[in-house]
Amino acid sequence: MSAVNRPALQGHFSALWREALAGAREEGWRWIFVAKSVAAALAALWLSMRFQLDQPRLAMITVFIVMRPQTGMVLTKSLYRIGGTLTGVLVSLLLVGLFAQEPVLFLTGLAVWVGICTAGAAFYRDFKSYGFVLAGYSATLAALQAAPQPQAAFSLSVTRLSEVTLGILCAAVMSDLIFPRRLSDQIIRNVQKRYADFIAYVRVSLSGTATRSEQEAMHFKLAGDVIALESIRNAAILEDPEVRSRDLKLRKLNSEFMAASTTFYSFHQILNRLTKNPTPAGEALTGIYDSLGETLELAEASPRSAEAARLTARRIAAFRALLSRKVAAARRNSPELSEVQNAVDFETALELLHRFLRELHAYARTYAKLPEKESEPQPPDDITFATHTDPLAALLAGAKAFVSMLLISAFWIATAWPYGASALSFVAVTSSLFGSAPDQYRSVRHMTMGHGSGYVAALFFMCFVMPRLDGFMLLAAALMPFLMVGSYIITYPQWIAVGTGYVVFFCAMLAPANPMVLNPMGTVNEGTAALLGTAIAGLVFMTLVPATGAWHKRRMASQIRRQVVTACFAPLPGLVNRFEGSTSELLHKLDATKHLDPNGNERLVTWVFMVKEIGRAVIHLREDADSIELPRQLSAQLQESIKSTAHLFARLSLRNRDQALDGVTNAIDALQREGGLASPREGEILRRLLTSLHLIRTALLDDETALAAAFGAPAGQATEDIVNAA
Repeated sequence: MSAVNRPALQGHFSALWREALAGAREEGWRWIFVAKSVAAALAALWLSMRFQLDQPRLAMITVFIVMRPQTGMVLTKSLYRIGGTLTGVLVSLLLVGLFAQEPVLFLTGLAVWVGICTAGAAFYRDFKSYGFVLAGYSATLAALQAAPQPQAAFSLSVTRLSEVTLGILCAAVMSDLIFPRRLSDQIIRNVQKRYADFIAYVRVSLSGTATRSEQEAMHFKLAGDVIALESIRNAAILEDPEVRSRDLKLRKLNSEFMAASTTFYSFHQILNRLTKNPTPAGEALTGIYDSLGETLELAEASPRSAEAARLTARRIAAFRALLSRKVAAARRNSPELSEVQNAVDFETALELLHRFLRELHAYARTYAKLPEKESEPQPPDDITFATHTDPLAALLAGAKAFVSMLLISAFWIATAWPYGASALSFVAVTSSLFGSAPDQYRSVRHMTMGHGSGYVAALFFMCFVMPRLDGFMLLAAALMPFLMVGSYIITYPQWIAVGTGYVVFFCAMLAPANPMVLNPMGTVNEGTAALLGTAIAGLVFMTLVPATGAWHKRRMASQIRRQVVTACFAPLPGLVNRFEGSTSELLHKLDATKHLDPNGNERLVTWVFMVKEIGRAVIHLREDADSIELPRQLSAQLQESIKSTAHLFARLSLRNRDQALDGVTNAIDALQREGGLASPREGEILRRLLTSLHLIRTALLDDETALAAAFGAPAGQATEDIVNAA
């Protein structure tokens, strides 16, 4: 009987073994990160005690703040943390030297500095933002400890800097030497997956089976991939010389991907407009884009090698070679395409298709060349990723931090509260984190959850575990399970604020020292003050001009539409990359906050898509117009069309919309009059100018865009009402 069942049992155990290996691959890196984080924190604690530093908890807290699963994230974050901490320490020395004997001026100056740092953290992104966070927090911590004894301010500041630096070194050594998880590997995975997702999106869009919500979700994902690759690339530069040598290729890859995705969106939009009400141009294009979908079906979904990417590029090039014959056949089979309006519609869609194929071909070729080493230095380039942040929103975040600091400071002075310094320290750090978070509501909620759970864990440890310990080894063994909980939560991106808040608050409240001091009531008082500081900061950020309020919505809508103004008037060198990067970041920010106000968010998203379409058309219009010498009257008409388009998006009104349509229409008429008098080269450029203008005009006339929805109000309604509705 056993012999009969042996093959079945072997198959069963083989399946279990495969499942176990898959689970280990999925969860293994998490537990490696947990082990490295706890080991680095305990090493920092032991070294701090060995060197007899005043506050070993600062070294432990630093470990958990800078520790991340990828090595490059730790190294880059550590660099900015050291710079931010040093700046904060210098500012604390200045404040103590000037106002140590004047509590009101001292705390006001500290509140101003924290407000400035919070505004900087909200304005910048990635590790520059983190440097501002640390500059505000470090200044508060060092200044509050040095103010009661200004004669020892310098030595205390040096000690704080030493504790922070020790934690940074422990985190960097553990992360880089023990099972390092390189950011370069994550870059490869990001690039490969993004290619597969984009090709799949193009296929589904051309087939017409994708719903609007599915297409919108894919646009959100593509924008997030752009931001993710840029963030990883910045962090990996410090980690791997191979990444540094390929930095230009990575930036070029991101630039080409953004260009291809925007061009395809414009192409898909004009196809929808031409096929919504059947037209000869739409019918002629149907067979062409169907064959494009078949070509992409043959291409590799995810090029795992450079050779596979080259094969994809060759197939796209072959389709481009066949496209001219397909276009000629479509013209022969559709005599109606010779009519002026049909010809312009057809040429506009065809120009977008040619542009998309060129950009997709360049994207695949750059991917194929990514593993190759450069044999000679690269020339200077203008491929830069432009971040986009509203300066007024950043100043508002700084004002909220300033108000939070003043509230706690006033309460401290009025009541002579013994634990006011603890509350003020946590106001400083949480205000900076809240101000730089894309979703302030979630940040406040998660940080409060983490602090509260860390507070409870610290009280439990101090009351029931610590009295039974003797020596560092027992202390380390007892701390391990508590620290492992927070480290494991950090491995989940959506819960990183909870995990970090828990482990930071646990270490801060436990306050390990040499020798250890058992003071449960002091921990209760200090923890309550710290929680109060976090709550006050969170309350101010959620109630004082909240992120879901009307002001933020109007500002975001204005910032989105201002992208078209930038496309109209900004200097042309590098403008495409700056425009694409900033609009992608705006879309990514909307994705992070879409759960707060789904309806309002959807209206803003439709504005982003329209802005991307018209903005790119304006940029191509300006580039082509600058490439040749145009007649004075024609040049004036083109400039007038650009100015009127910019005025419309700078301030929405029915009059500005009519002027924009008139300006574009007049420029189209002027181009059509000049077309027959130009040389072949000039004629090609004039044709591209005509297609760009026609694309702008069709977008302005489309009754399903955000612009059409904005002017859905009754005639005679005030312009301000239209702006608010948009």
